[in-house]
Amino acid sequence: MSSRSKRNLQFLRVSLKDSEKKVDTEIKIKPEKTNTSRGYSVKERKLALQKDVENLKNQLTHEENIHRALEWALTRPLEALPRLPPNLPPATMELLAEMAVLEEEVCKLEEQVVQLRQNQYEEAIHISFLKRNLENSSDFQENPATKDFNKYPTKNNHQSPNPKLQMVKTLSKRSQIDHMAAEKCFETQNLQGYSGDDGPNKISESILKCLMFVFSRMGSNSALKMTEMLPSLASCENQWAIDFKDPYGIFYEFENSDIGPYKYLYEVDATTVVKNRTTISVFLAARLKILLGKLALVNLTSLTHQEKLAFWINIYNSCMMNAFLEHGIPETPERVVELMQEANINVAGHLLTAFSIEHFILRLPCDAKHTFVKDFKTDDLTARSIFGLESSEPLVTFALSCGSWSSPAVRVYTAYEVKNELEVAKREYLQAAVGISTTKKLLTIPKLLDWYMFDFANDMESFLDWVCLQLPNEVRKAAMKCLERKKREPVSDRVRVSPYEFHFRYLLYK
Repeated sequence: MSSRSKRNLQFLRVSLKDSEKKVDTEIKIKPEKTNTSRGYSVKERKLALQKDVENLKNQLTHEENIHRALEWALTRPLEALPRLPPNLPPATMELLAEMAVLEEEVCKLEEQVVQLRQNQYEEAIHISFLKRNLENSSDFQENPATKDFNKYPTKNNHQSPNPKLQMVKTLSKRSQIDHMAAEKCFETQNLQGYSGDDGPNKISESILKCLMFVFSRMGSNSALKMTEMLPSLASCENQWAIDFKDPYGIFYEFENSDIGPYKYLYEVDATTVVKNRTTISVFLAARLKILLGKLALVNLTSLTHQEKLAFWINIYNSCMMNAFLEHGIPETPERVVELMQEANINVAGHLLTAFSIEHFILRLPCDAKHTFVKDFKTDDLTARSIFGLESSEPLVTFALSCGSWSSPAVRVYTAYEVKNELEVAKREYLQAAVGISTTKKLLTIPKLLDWYMFDFANDMESFLDWVCLQLPNEVRKAAMKCLERKKREPVSDRVRVSPYEFHFRYLLYK
């Protein structure tokens, strides 16, 4: 082999070795680059995730700020200054501003509602006083000898003279033995359940039962006068039914054929109260004192809505009846009105007025953010925030009695049946108090309904439809016939509102 060929072969071998070394070097270097690139990618992903987490945290903080702002706006007292976090969205700020304005408007409207009800009472009082003065003046001019007789107006003074009524007065007399049996029946039923559970509702029921029995004893002897005026019923073996027929004076003036269960209620007024029996017995006084002491220590925190409703209805009626016991039976409507303002009772350590119980606990729902800054006492506001119902109940209109002639009857309300009992009270009151005259095409509603009309309907026409639906079938048909009118004739031409009378009287369920 020539030297030239040897040199070429050697060169090829060297080149081949160099190529192999280069390949080996590239193979060694390549994995290092891959590992470096992979490590760099993981780091970027980690940083990106951390950035996302930070963004989510910021977003969560922002949402929490908005939530706190809205929650504060919904729960803060009205007089408290708003504490808004910074950097809220414009839409949220606008919403909070609108809520603040609406809260103030609602508060003002609620204040106006209570004030209007006060004005309504005052207006009714003024009208009642004027009417009484006119009646007294007329009676004095016609026959001065009858002035003393008319000193204490009763339901018959409010009815127009009627020959039927004069005839009825001579039809029947009930014996003293019958009346004593009736009183015994009333006593047995109303003293039952005095012992037992000391829960709030049982205490309220026992207090009202005790007071109802006290008032029944006050008028028991002279209640015979009522039986001399009205037709007697067949004697009852298991219940007492002194039938004075017409508690609101609509039976003879209108065409109501039946005023319902109200004709069987027991009536106590200034003319039937026996003067020497206005002081209650030692036993009843001691019993009442014990019950009122329990009421002052009662715990109301765990009561349900229905339990609260029944409790406060019983307590309101007890408050008014107890005020009449403490201050004496009023002989004039003026004194009835005065006692309406003075009546108070200790409940769970809080001295509450009857007005506060009715308008701040029963009629207005409990809402911490709505408070009346002026015109109302701190005690009223405290009562509302502590004891107020979760929602108002319009049917209390037919359960609360202030001891006036136009008030509904008093009965004991129980926690588990209060809804049904209120429905019954509503129907029975409407049947007894709504006057119907198909010949005159006239429907008469009591002033009490006129005051609280908008609790049941949006206008007079729909309200009258609602009233008719509550009446028994036959009475409802007659009422609907009264409301039939020509197309353009206003419904107000078919309706008359009877005035509210403040003369003292209680109608008591047996």
